[in-house]
Amino acid sequence: MTDLDITAPTEQFFSAESREALAEASRKLAERLQAHTDALLAMNADDQTALDEQNAALEELVADWNDAVYEHTGSTPLLLDDDAAEPTEDDDLEQDHILSVVSRFDLRITDLDALLEAGRAAQERHPAELDDTTEADPVDTAEQAIFEISREVGEAWFELPGTELLAGARAYVLPEPPFEPLDPDAEDVVTELIAPNGTPTHAETWA
Repeated sequence: MTDLDITAPTEQFFSAESREALAEASRKLAERLQAHTDALLAMNADDQTALDEQNAALEELVADWNDAVYEHTGSTPLLLDDDAAEPTEDDDLEQDHILSVVSRFDLRITDLDALLEAGRAAQERHPAELDDTTEADPVDTAEQAIFEISREVGEAWFELPGTELLAGARAYVLPEPPFEPLDPDAEDVVTELIAPNGTPTHAETWA
């Protein structure tokens, strides 16, 4: 069955009422089509608003006529495409739910011992979930210490013991096509830490 072969039991159709309704819909459509053509022939490039109004009026009558044909025969002669409809508020809302936040912080290590001590204490308070065959990574580098502290308290760039914040920046971007989502399983995650194609909305910097 094709999209145009929409049928139902015959007794539901071809009634006197549906004949009258179809005749009336056809009369209105014919009148509107002629008026539409006359209006188009009289227009110029400056009549865009009037053109939109004429198109909308014709579109409505075409849809009514298509419905009248279905009510009378059980078939639709015109395949009206709903996929070309204007985006709905829900569509806009769904797109707006994607937000990319990209950050970078440069730190100078001023007291490595203090930083390592804070990292080890954070690891003890919030040990990583490990299986029976693995052990927690030793906190013997600045990177591991900051990792453990961040696991416990979140971003602590301004309060890390034994460090000085040289500079920091954070950008908020609304992605636009073509949008490549962040791949958390990428072999080189550093290449993923770039702002996606889109519109920056906010930015923060620290120095």
